[in-house]
Amino acid sequence: MSSSIISRRALVRAMPLVAVGLAGCTGTGVGPGGNDRIDIEPPGTVSRVTQLDKAAVVHIQSVVRGTAVWPSFSLTQGGAGTAGSGGGAGSLVGTWQGAGETVTFGTNGQFSGTVAQGGGFAGLYSVQGNALVLQYTSPTPATAQVQYVVSGDALQLTGADGVSYQYQRVGGGTGGTGTGTAGGDLLAQVSNLELTRETGGSGRIERESLRTGSSGSGFIVSPDGYIVTNAHVVFTGSDPQQLLLQSLAGQLQADLVEEVSSYYQIPQEEREQAIEILFTKLLNYFQQNGQITDVSMDHFVLNGVAAPGDDLQVRAWPAVKRKEGTVYETVGGETTWGRDVAVIKIERDDLPSVTLGDSDDVEVGEGVFIIGYPGFRLEQFFNADETLEPTVTQGVVSAKRTLRTGIEAIQTDAAINHGNSGGPVYNMDGEVIGLATFGAGPEVGIEAIKFAMPIDLAKEYLRELNVENSSGEMDRAYEEALAAYWEGDCGRATELLEDVLTLYPGHPYAEEYINECERATGQS
Repeated sequence: MSSSIISRRALVRAMPLVAVGLAGCTGTGVGPGGNDRIDIEPPGTVSRVTQLDKAAVVHIQSVVRGTAVWPSFSLTQGGAGTAGSGGGAGSLVGTWQGAGETVTFGTNGQFSGTVAQGGGFAGLYSVQGNALVLQYTSPTPATAQVQYVVSGDALQLTGADGVSYQYQRVGGGTGGTGTGTAGGDLLAQVSNLELTRETGGSGRIERESLRTGSSGSGFIVSPDGYIVTNAHVVFTGSDPQQLLLQSLAGQLQADLVEEVSSYYQIPQEEREQAIEILFTKLLNYFQQNGQITDVSMDHFVLNGVAAPGDDLQVRAWPAVKRKEGTVYETVGGETTWGRDVAVIKIERDDLPSVTLGDSDDVEVGEGVFIIGYPGFRLEQFFNADETLEPTVTQGVVSAKRTLRTGIEAIQTDAAINHGNSGGPVYNMDGEVIGLATFGAGPEVGIEAIKFAMPIDLAKEYLRELNVENSSGEMDRAYEEALAAYWEGDCGRATELLEDVLTLYPGHPYAEEYINECERATGQS
């Protein structure tokens, strides 16, 4: 057991269990202008460990970037003549009468008809170029494909055997079941659209920058910048190209929703169908003709509190992966949670660090708490509009569950929200015994139950990397400073905190305690 662990346990157990925050201290009023001693209620266990360790709990952003490149295209109506061109005449949508039968094509992609001898038929239709695909649902399921041409109020269907059938529009070219908006047959027009690659002088190459990512939490385990987090926070096992394609698909869909909703005043159901048809066509075109280039994946580390407007990219430390497990594994043909642990490294010295415990010693019923950065989105990393700060949730160990991989996960009722993943789970001695990882989810009816990976997994990886969980000179000075602060000795606390800032000028909390002492003692 290292001296840093002994020091931490002594600090945690030294004070009575009275939970208070940083504020709430007053000067003694002894001496001119106050005194360097203050009266302070000592914090409880959770508050004390949080004050000690929150500088070592970090926010992690994994960012994937790339460029989508595709040849320009034009939108044209498929088929021959004016097929599907809208406006009643020239539109497939409507009711048509031929020799011995009447058939109606609706805007919702459905068709139905009757025959002179009695009986009827119905199904779904789609237009592919000048081909009309009919999927019959009654009287018996079947699929047929015919060639079609619309000319004015005349419709000609030609079967695979070369036999043609003639129909006339019923209703004077009103478009039959059309809605009367956007030509009354928007879905038929959309289905008939073709994306044609532009060539020659009109052809050009389009480009769009893509960016996606995920966020999570982690904790520093050594002063030289080794950090433990979840593997899924750093996109272990993920294909960056696929992530960017998903991002592009999301952008396409969002743009289509905005465009179709603002341009076409049609019922919601038809609007959703039109968006889905266009989305499929656009995505298929890109997959066939485009590509994603200049792909990169980067990881960034932030700690402390950031106010709205802070440039988080400037504050961030770049990190690289040194060791990673698996997010998912297949055991016995079924997918289960894997060794969801990763170790990343930042090039820094004299950093604060946490104290690792032993997950084998965890008992059901004992109290635990979690520190992390929940709810922080990728957009805020590039355009910070909310406060970035760590939060604390608390609960108990409700069970220890063995996954199919043999890993004994720690079950708890302490909240693990989005962004908490990878954050430290503490016991009441102030030792990290797990990584906040996943929840069972509301779909299985146990939304309040969360799980943590055991810290022993991370310790295995650290041993493989020859990394020792330890604290450095700065961390020891900070621990001594807080011990002095909790005893009300602001003079000693301030002296030590200034040493902390010399060793680590960017320490996110040391200045707060110096300012608190100055306010409480009446100094400036």
